[in-house]
Amino acid sequence: MLTDATRSLPLLSLLVGLTACGAGGSNPIKAALAQRRETPRETQAVAFRLAAERGGDVRLYVLPRLNEATWRFRTPGLAARQVVGFSKDEDEVYLLTVGGNLAGLDLNTGRARVIDSNVVASALGPTGVLHLVRRDGSVAAISYRTVTSWSAKLNPLPEAVWGGESEQLVALVQDGRQRKLVALASGRSPLAQRIPDGPLAVAPWADLAAVAVDSGLLVLDPLDSTRVRFKRMRSPQAVAFSPSEHRIYVADANGRLQALERYSLDREEEVRLPGPARAIRPDPLGRLLLVRPQSGDSVWLVDPIREEVIGTVPGAWRDDLPAVAPDGSLLTFRGGDLMSRTVDSLTPRGRVDGGAHDQWLTAAWDPRRPALQLASDSSAQMATPSSGQFYVQVSSTANESWAQDLAHNLRTAGMAASVLPPSTQEDRYRVVLGPYPTREAAEATGRKLGRPFWIFTGEGQETPR
Repeated sequence: MLTDATRSLPLLSLLVGLTACGAGGSNPIKAALAQRRETPRETQAVAFRLAAERGGDVRLYVLPRLNEATWRFRTPGLAARQVVGFSKDEDEVYLLTVGGNLAGLDLNTGRARVIDSNVVASALGPTGVLHLVRRDGSVAAISYRTVTSWSAKLNPLPEAVWGGESEQLVALVQDGRQRKLVALASGRSPLAQRIPDGPLAVAPWADLAAVAVDSGLLVLDPLDSTRVRFKRMRSPQAVAFSPSEHRIYVADANGRLQALERYSLDREEEVRLPGPARAIRPDPLGRLLLVRPQSGDSVWLVDPIREEVIGTVPGAWRDDLPAVAPDGSLLTFRGGDLMSRTVDSLTPRGRVDGGAHDQWLTAAWDPRRPALQLASDSSAQMATPSSGQFYVQVSSTANESWAQDLAHNLRTAGMAASVLPPSTQEDRYRVVLGPYPTREAAEATGRKLGRPFWIFTGEGQETPR
C-alpha cells in the first residue's frame, strides 16, 4: 500500500523532469508546481453554521461578506442544540446535539465524532479543557481527547456551567428554593455557596461571580466562600465581566451603564443608554459591548473606550448571537436571516437567508491551506467523475488540504485541475487534470509531464503509463 510519502515521490520527480521541458514559463504545469512553496497565510475570520432541528452538513462562511466557502464537512444528520466553543489548539468545534451527545467537529477532516453521550451541559475552559455534566450528574474533563471522570456529582442537575482554570468547573443549580453556585475540581470536594435571585455573571476564568440584586451588586469568589463583597447601587438590571476581568459592567433601571474596577468596585466610567437594559455581552476582544434593551428586538452598541453608544441595530438575542467576530464584523439576526455589518458604519455586508434557524459560531481559524475558496467559484468545487470521461492523475493523498492547495495552484496556472473525492474503496483525494473526452487526449496531456502518469476514468479505473 502506498503512503502519502511514496505517493508524493512521483510529484517530486515530476518537478525535476519539468525543469528540462522547454524554456522559461512555457510549461503551465511547471509554473503551477513552482507555486507549491509554502507562504505565510493570515488567519481567516469565519462563521460556522451548524444545522439545528433538521440536521445536515455543517457549512462555512467567510467574513465579512458571509460568502459560503467550499470547505466540505461531512456531518449528515448532525443537529446542534447548543454550540459549546472552539478550540484553536485542537482545531475542533464542540457542540451539544439534539440527541444529548457531546460532539466534536474535527476541522482537519471535516467530520464529526461523538465524545460522550447523555450530556446535559458542557463548557470549554480558557485553558482549552472541555468539561461536561452527564444526565446522572457525573462530571468529567476532557483534555487532548482523554476523558477523565471526577468523583464529584451534581445533584440537582445544573442550569448553566462555566469552565475555569486548572480543570475547574462552576455550576449554577436550583436546589429546592435555594439557588447555589457550586465550584468543582478533580480530586476536591464541591464548594456550594447560596446566592440570591437576580442576573448572574461569571468571569471568563470562573474565578469571580457577580449577582445583581435590588439594592446593589454582590461579588464573590466561587472557590472561596470567605471572599464576598457588596457594592451598593440603585436597581442594577444586568451585569457582565470584561474579557480581561479587570472591569465589571453593570446596567441599572435608569439607563446607566457603569464600569466598576474589579478589586475596589469603584466606578471608572459611565455611559448613558437609550433606556433600561436586560443583558450585556462583551466582545471577546474587548472592542465593544452589546447591550440588550429591556424590551424589543434590537441591540445597542457601546464603545467602552469612547464611553458612548455608537448605534442601534435590529436583532434578536440568543445564546450564540448577536456576536462580534474576530475581524470586527457584527453578526445579528433579522427576521429569519443572518446579517453581517461593519461596526464603524453599521452598513450591511452580508446576508444568509434562513440562517436564524441554525446555530452559529464565529472564529479566527487558520485552516493551514490557501485562502478559502468561495462556493461561487465553481472551479474550486470537488469534481464528480462520470462514465466516459478521462482524467490525468498527478497526485493521490489522504490530506484534503494538500490536494486542494495543489489543484488551486494548477488552476491559477491555467490548467483544468480539480480534486476527485474519496471513493468507497479508498479514502484518498486525487488531484487530476481534465476531464478529457478520449483516452488519447488525456494521454497527450500526460506525456507533457515527462514521467509516468495515471489515467483515471469515471468508472474508477487507474491505468499507469
